[in-house]
Amino acid sequence: MKIAFFTENSYKGGLDTFLINLFNAWPDEQDELALLCNQSHPGLKTIKSQTRRNISIEEYTYFYTTSMALGQSSFSISKWKIVRAFFVLSYRLLEYILLFPWYVLTLTIKFRNSNYDRLMVVNGGYPASLLCRCAAIAWRFSGKKTKVIFNFHNYAAPTPWYNAYFENFIDKEVNKASSYFISVTQHCLDSLRSRTTFKDSQKLHFILNGIENPNPHQVRPNALSQRPYCLMLATYEPRKGHLFLLQAFKKVVEKLPSIKLKIYGYSGKKHEKDLVTNEVRRLGLEENVELHDFHDDKISLLAHTALLVVPSQSEESFGLTIIEAMALGIPVVTTDVGGMPEVMEGSGAGKVCSASNSDEFADAILHILQDANLVEEMGERGMITFANKYDASLMANEYNTIIKEA
Repeated sequence: MKIAFFTENSYKGGLDTFLINLFNAWPDEQDELALLCNQSHPGLKTIKSQTRRNISIEEYTYFYTTSMALGQSSFSISKWKIVRAFFVLSYRLLEYILLFPWYVLTLTIKFRNSNYDRLMVVNGGYPASLLCRCAAIAWRFSGKKTKVIFNFHNYAAPTPWYNAYFENFIDKEVNKASSYFISVTQHCLDSLRSRTTFKDSQKLHFILNGIENPNPHQVRPNALSQRPYCLMLATYEPRKGHLFLLQAFKKVVEKLPSIKLKIYGYSGKKHEKDLVTNEVRRLGLEENVELHDFHDDKISLLAHTALLVVPSQSEESFGLTIIEAMALGIPVVTTDVGGMPEVMEGSGAGKVCSASNSDEFADAILHILQDANLVEEMGERGMITFANKYDASLMANEYNTIIKEA
C-alpha cells in the first residue's frame, strides 16, 4: 500500500519529531510511505537526516509557501516589516477567492495522477494551513475511493465571525473528505468542537504521541552532581513561557547560585529571541542562563541535564520533550497548560505547576534539585510510564490500523 502524508510547516520542532518517529516505527515494511512537504520548511533537512526508513519525499512550492513569503529568505528584504505586511495582507485578501480554488484544483490534478492509496494530512493546529485543508478536499475530488485521515497537533481556533461563511464551508468540505480527525490528547481534540461543523462529530479520535526509545537498555541516568543544569527545549515563541521561566529561575539562582539554565530552540522570528535575551539581562542572569539556537540532537542534551522545564503559557497540546525526558529518566517540571497534565498524569515523573505562579514553578525546581533520592525515583517512574504509553511502536500501530480502515 502506498500511503502519502501531506503537511505544510514554517517551524521546525515537534511536528518533525512526530513524523520521524512515525516513519521509523511504521509496522508494515511492505507499505510505501511518501511525504509531501513545502520546500521552504526549515525542518525538512532534519526529517531527511533522521528518517531511517526508506520513504519518498516530494517537495512542493506555492507562492505563499516560499521562504521569501515566510520571511525566512537569505535576502534581508524578506524580513522588512513592509514586505512582511504585504505578504500577510495579500494572503488574507486572496485566500478564499483565489488561493482556495487554486489549491484545490492543482492538488486534485496531482492526486488524480498519483498512485497513492491513502492520505493522511498532518496539520499544526486547526484551521492552521489552508493548503492542508485543501489537500483533504482535493483527495475527495480526485476520485479516490478512500477518505482522508486528518491529523492535527495543536489547538483548534474558534471560527471568527467575519469569515464564518467561508470557514464553515471549508470545514464542511474537509469533514466530507475525512473519516477521522485525530489529535494527540483528548484535551486538544475537544478544542475542535468549538467549530460548528465538528460540535457533535463522531469522527474525533486521539492517539498519544510516541517516540523511539532513546534508552532501550534502561540505563540509569548520571548522578545529579554530574548534571548541573536545567534544560528548556522550545521555539522562542512567547507562548512557550520563556519570560515566566526566567522569573522563576531568578528565585532558583538565589538558593542555588551555581545552577545553570540552557535554552535551545528555533528562532523563526528574530524579535522573539531578542525579547528573551533582554529579559535575561534585565534580571541579571547572564552568568546562569545560556540561549542557543535549535539543536538537532535533543537526546544528547537531555541525557546530560538534571531537569527538564516546560513553562508553556498557552496552546501546548502535548509536549514531546516531556516523554523524551521520561524515556531517559530525567525529571520534568511543567505548567498546567493544555494537554501536558494529561501526559504527566499518573506518571510520577515530575511536577505540574500553575502557569500563573512562577514562585510555585521555582519551588518545584528547587524541591527536585535538592533531593537526589527524589530525582532517582522520578526518573525510574518516568521510564516505566514511557515504556507503557509513549513508545513509538504503540503510536505507529494505531495510525497504521486507522489509516487502513479509512
